[in-house]
Amino acid sequence: MSQPDRRPVLLIRPDGNERDARALDDHGIASATDPYLVTRPCDDPMPAHRFVGLLAAAGPQTALIITSPRTWGHLESVAGRGPLERALSSALDQRIRVLVTGRGTRGALPGPLAERAETAPNAEALVELLNGTVLPRLRALPVPAVDPVALLPGSAIARAELPEGLRAGGWRVLRLPVYTTVARPEPPASVGPLARGAYSAVLLRSSSAARALAGFAGPDGVPAGTLVLGAGPTTSATARALGLDVVECTATDPTALAVEVAAALGAPGPSGGAADELGPEHPSRRADIAGSAFLRAARGERPERTPVWFMRQAGRSLPEYRAAREGTTMLESCLTPALAAELTLQPVRRYGVDAAILYSDIMAPLGLAGVGVDIVPGVGPVLDRPVRTEADVDALPALTDEALEPIREAVRLAVAELGATPLIGFAGAPYTVASYLVEGGPSRGHERTRALMHERPEVFARLLDRVAELDIAFLRAQVLAGASAVQLFDSWVGELAEDDYLAHVQPASGRVLRAIGRLGVPRIHFGTGTAALLRAMRDAGADVMGVARDLTLSRADELLGGATPLQGNLDPALLSGPLADLDAALARILEEGRRAPAHIVNLAHGVPKDADPQVLARIVDAVHAGPHRKEGH
Repeated sequence: MSQPDRRPVLLIRPDGNERDARALDDHGIASATDPYLVTRPCDDPMPAHRFVGLLAAAGPQTALIITSPRTWGHLESVAGRGPLERALSSALDQRIRVLVTGRGTRGALPGPLAERAETAPNAEALVELLNGTVLPRLRALPVPAVDPVALLPGSAIARAELPEGLRAGGWRVLRLPVYTTVARPEPPASVGPLARGAYSAVLLRSSSAARALAGFAGPDGVPAGTLVLGAGPTTSATARALGLDVVECTATDPTALAVEVAAALGAPGPSGGAADELGPEHPSRRADIAGSAFLRAARGERPERTPVWFMRQAGRSLPEYRAAREGTTMLESCLTPALAAELTLQPVRRYGVDAAILYSDIMAPLGLAGVGVDIVPGVGPVLDRPVRTEADVDALPALTDEALEPIREAVRLAVAELGATPLIGFAGAPYTVASYLVEGGPSRGHERTRALMHERPEVFARLLDRVAELDIAFLRAQVLAGASAVQLFDSWVGELAEDDYLAHVQPASGRVLRAIGRLGVPRIHFGTGTAALLRAMRDAGADVMGVARDLTLSRADELLGGATPLQGNLDPALLSGPLADLDAALARILEEGRRAPAHIVNLAHGVPKDADPQVLARIVDAVHAGPHRKEGH
């Protein structure tokens, strides 16, 4: 029996890829996301403004139907948030019916609208619900006889099945095109790796995706050993007309589609999705923590004050930190629960930051698994034995559940003292941890790591998969014990070109982030020197993107399409310079952060060991002093 193809599947839709990627994870199929498409408001703004008027005048005989998570954001950008919110409030008061397709669409709506929405899995089920259940109820209402109206804002290139089905049932359908989907203006970075055979398949979700693939890749850009998979007959027909050799899948729902993709690739059956593992007693579900400034910002909301915390915030700069650490090694301090909890709590006590991060190190999962590693003062992590061959990868020990108990206990002890302050879990990303394993210790250029990636990509992929397994176990233990968010830290990934990142690194980081995403806590992704990778790192599955010093927050917001909360990005070097320069930089960062969907203040890297605690306290006080309200976004 042949082995399944281990190369990742390339996902190229503009957003919503995480649902497909999670479904593929259940089959053990790696995936990489590089959108070949972008969405933008339609050139004609009148339909969006007309929608606001129709919504304001809507009554109980009107059904508002939203089928894409993109719709509401584009309505806000064209019609304005204020007029749209006022029209929505009036419509909800008049008992308008709200229906959506999919949990992702519902989750993208403002709270009052999401609470009222009824959810159907797809357009076919929506037609059945509207025609078979909603319509008879509307016609039975004691109101003047009028035709039931279906307001259908959305894409200019949306399929016709939904409005045609509703008209056949007796609805007056008002289609209001507010956005459209077009090919990216610049060639995607994955075009080169695709042509070189780096991907097992490309998954096409729409006719526009098929056109984008054909336009960017050209007739010879998809090699014979890479499948082109079309979701549904319309997409597949378009792909064939463009000269692509497409395998047609009948399903469009992510779970069902993943089954067909797995069959085409010879992958195993699904492992089964995870239920809600946190439960109502988890700290992240408590009203005080869920409503904290940090978690609200991480969810893309605007809290009353801008939250602030510091990476490596104990950071060797506090005298109480040095006193507590005296006589212990770095790994010992991370793996001694009471000490790790104390070091986690110290910055919260000292500064009043809005979140704590578990005191840990990116080498901690390796140490817990039994890998020979030491963090040498003044040098960094040093491995007993480098990992450079397939046999070395196979010899890496697994991280057992019992070995994780010191981490769980440290989290429990810290959470018990933190009160309403959320705790952030922490791990090093697969590429950075793997680079230490391959190099055997610190390295300036990581030449051996990149050589292994290019010369033995299958061995490198297996190594990153093994590290991803360690990361998932390590982060899950922290979250299940009480952490309310996580940060995945990639120190060295900035040395890679975007095409290498997409082909070789994003699949493993994405697997880690998606696994934690199933638990329902926010995920922060951060790397140093990653300006060229920011979008690809976000697309791996981040809810918040940390921004290093090689980008302004304004530029980061622009690169991410104004759709992702940002964290950062005060240069740590300013902590030891003139206070006037520090204050000016902080004011600029706060101003730029107000233009993003949400903003969490942090440094552009960790706290230096010689930082003055009074300067850090000054930053926290200035951030908390405001102003904080977001304007004009």
